[in-house]
Amino acid sequence: MNFLPGSFKYRLTLILGVLALCVGLPGYLYLDHIYARQLVADRGQALHGLATSTANALTENLRERQREVDLLAQTSLFRRADYADPELTRSIERLQQSYPHYSWIGFADPQGQVRVSTQNLLLNANVSARPWFGAGLKGSYVGDLHSAVLLAKLLPPESGDAGPVRFIDFASPVLDTAGRVRGVLGAHAHWRWATDIVRNTTPGNAKAEGIEIFIITKDREIIYPEKVAEGVQPPSKVDTSQPVGFDRWGGAEEYMTAQAAVRERSPTQTLGWQVVVRQPTSVALAPVRTLQRAVLLGTLAMSVILLFMAYWIARRFGEPLEQLAARARQIEQGNEDLQWVIPQRSIEVEHLVDALRSTAATLISRRRALEDANAHLEKKVEERTAELARANEELQFLARRDALTGMGNRLASMERLHEEFLRMKRADKPYATLMLDIDHFKRVNDTHGHATGDAVLREVSQTIRATVRDTDFVGRTGGEEFLVLLPATSLEEALLVAEKIRTAVAATPQPPVGQVTISIGVAPAHPDDANEDMSVSAADAALYRAKESGRNRVAGI
Repeated sequence: MNFLPGSFKYRLTLILGVLALCVGLPGYLYLDHIYARQLVADRGQALHGLATSTANALTENLRERQREVDLLAQTSLFRRADYADPELTRSIERLQQSYPHYSWIGFADPQGQVRVSTQNLLLNANVSARPWFGAGLKGSYVGDLHSAVLLAKLLPPESGDAGPVRFIDFASPVLDTAGRVRGVLGAHAHWRWATDIVRNTTPGNAKAEGIEIFIITKDREIIYPEKVAEGVQPPSKVDTSQPVGFDRWGGAEEYMTAQAAVRERSPTQTLGWQVVVRQPTSVALAPVRTLQRAVLLGTLAMSVILLFMAYWIARRFGEPLEQLAARARQIEQGNEDLQWVIPQRSIEVEHLVDALRSTAATLISRRRALEDANAHLEKKVEERTAELARANEELQFLARRDALTGMGNRLASMERLHEEFLRMKRADKPYATLMLDIDHFKRVNDTHGHATGDAVLREVSQTIRATVRDTDFVGRTGGEEFLVLLPATSLEEALLVAEKIRTAVAATPQPPVGQVTISIGVAPAHPDDANEDMSVSAADAALYRAKESGRNRVAGI
């Protein structure tokens, strides 16, 4: 049974309409379900990454402050010196100056009397009832956020304090040389340190994107920011297996919410803080909605356009077919001067096939022979052109590749160095140059042979490449020397990367050689450099200093 219409133009219209739906509908379903779901997952992953980085920054800061207090409490000065020794005061004041968020540091005797304090605040006061003192007698202690009314009155007012002044407590016992507790060293850190940490981890477009960061206690109390809009309630349940979810936060608007825990220093000291990042669902999923609308409208528009085009084409070429068949019969009879002025009328394809079959056979055969010859010639030209292009590309590639390690050779290194120098001149974005040299490489060749030396070079180059970013450049400039370019990188960051490379190479065994180490010279490029060779020369000089200092180290300019 034939379900297609008998007319050619309607058949063509129907077929192209169905084809448009078959092409457009799967694309729409894919983008609407699979790709849209991926966009949602990517957005959630970004929010979770922000929450995790903020939580890690808080964790590291808490641990660093506790280490400072513990180390100071274990010094010989605090274990031996008399309470009246002025060096005790100078020591805690130096600690306070090293970290401005310490509002108060004090040393209390076993009875809880403050014997030494910064700025003499709470001096001789009895703090035995304070939680930090009791916990500090037993061991290292980090206290939860709290208000300290007495200390807040003694401190000078600050313009940024919008409400009650709150602190985080750190305490550590001080033992004498016999191992007896001779007091507790305590410190109060102002809560504004959390504001600084969150500000450093918050992306620049957070406000425009509606992204907000909260710090929440284990009792689901919001402790950051200190000013929260009325009615805002954090999610009541925490599902650690699902770091990203959706919640209304006590209001009508839904938010995409991601969370990460501030890790505890020990199981016995549990602050239970969570960093929660939220973004309005309408903002987070705006690209998805826009994409869905665009794809739907595009699919519908394409279908409508194809339908109109199919109908127009079918009508355009369908109606004159009958007259075309009559003219074809005249050509078959030898009338080659026939005028092809044909009114548009409805016809069937079968009429044209029957009329033109015998008259067009000779013309078709000649045309096909000519087309075949042309096609064969064009194919040959295209094949030869493609082969030449591939050969040129391969030559260009081989000319800039180091055959042993597969990374850029000296030519590629110099070209990339020139590109980075020009980019720095245009955009004022400095870069860092690293010169690396394998230590005692000649000894490896002499002892184990050149084949082993080549294997060491390949392994070291792979370790370097795996350690740096994809945007960084690594090239072998000769022998056992390598050049690394770090775009948009300061000297401090470059030194960290260099140390990371040095550590990775030293930690990678090279059988049968064993441990192989490298020395690294680091130098930043400056916009006022006369040419790109200046940073290379500076890095090379730093490399020689690293060699002279004992090798297996990083030296910077």
